[in-house]
Amino acid sequence: MYPDWPESDADLVPLPKCDGPKLKPFNFQGPQKIEFLEHLGEGVHAHVFKVKILGQIYALKLFRFVYDHNWLGPASDTDPDDRELMSAFYNYSEPFSCECRAFGRLQEAGHEELAVRCFGYVLLDEEHEHAMMTRFSDDLKLEFNGDVEYPGAEDMRSRFLGKDGRAPPIRGVVKDFGRLEDEENLRTALVRKILRDVIKLQQLGIIRIDVATRQIIDDKIGDFSTALTVPHFLTTPELNPRLTPEMISAIELETFKLPISDYLDFDEMMFDWNLYYADQKGRISVYAFPDGRGCQIKYDLRSKTARERVYTFVDPRKYDWRTCPVSAGTSGEEATKRRRSGRISKGGGHGNQGMSSKIRRQLNARPPMWYYDCDGELAARLRMPDPFCALMKWDYKEGFIFPRIKE
Repeated sequence: MYPDWPESDADLVPLPKCDGPKLKPFNFQGPQKIEFLEHLGEGVHAHVFKVKILGQIYALKLFRFVYDHNWLGPASDTDPDDRELMSAFYNYSEPFSCECRAFGRLQEAGHEELAVRCFGYVLLDEEHEHAMMTRFSDDLKLEFNGDVEYPGAEDMRSRFLGKDGRAPPIRGVVKDFGRLEDEENLRTALVRKILRDVIKLQQLGIIRIDVATRQIIDDKIGDFSTALTVPHFLTTPELNPRLTPEMISAIELETFKLPISDYLDFDEMMFDWNLYYADQKGRISVYAFPDGRGCQIKYDLRSKTARERVYTFVDPRKYDWRTCPVSAGTSGEEATKRRRSGRISKGGGHGNQGMSSKIRRQLNARPPMWYYDCDGELAARLRMPDPFCALMKWDYKEGFIFPRIKE
């Protein structure tokens, strides 16, 4: 399930191994060499360190081997020790995979400016794992099993051993080192920008962004460990040709919940900020939905019982993930030739920079809204902020992922 210990650079392939975007490994320009400078903090899914690599300062996010309930995996009554089953879900939804897929999408679409820049993934070798543990052993008890609330309760890392019988390497991503936004210093221009960026990210097929002030680093979104990126078994029915019409309908509703949740999270962030800081700093009247009150439109349907139309600002399913973007005025054949000849430039610095800004997926300033007609009870539920709003259970059978439909 997890990436195994690489025997050579050839084993460091883009990850994860599933349909859709992937992240390349960080380019150390030789053997892995990382100097750990400071432990910056920890969250549910990872520890974050200030490090020096090739003379430059970066943030290195090292992921835990989290519990199954920490990510969108199979139903709890399935076999958690079934490697094939767990791998199918892992590649799309486990936090490390989520982060790789989202940053991979930003790179392939030419929109790395929408988030803190990512330079590739890392599989920490044994020498550096030992150095890290030794460096911080006096001050911290670094635990990479479980989550921040119940660290080390189970040995998740050793559940699926590598081909030589070892537990897998610690996985990480290398990012720009930046400044975490001080919550009380939010300002109108910044939150307007964050809202615009959320809309752009969703147009790129990235949803479940977990919008919050703790996410904002150098005025940008900094974390995608909960994000779902199209194509995904939750958003993309064509990944499974065996789905029934009822299953496809259920998947549509489940997908619809997620972009709405991002905007409700944004409005909740602004409500909380105004509650605590408006008297001192002045009110910030920026909301995704009118006055932060939700996303419903009441209407009558041919004189029948009043129904409600719920909306969100973007349909992330519209992202064309099968087509690789090319620069304006450049044919696919010309772009291929330029890539082979090296004439499509990379950015400066170390690591993997993604495509240059010459190759960009075009985004709409005002994308078409996505409307969903439903009764009042469902509309009320859709207006409730919930970071874990994807409650559908999932099964795996004969190589395909299926939603479990209530009978």
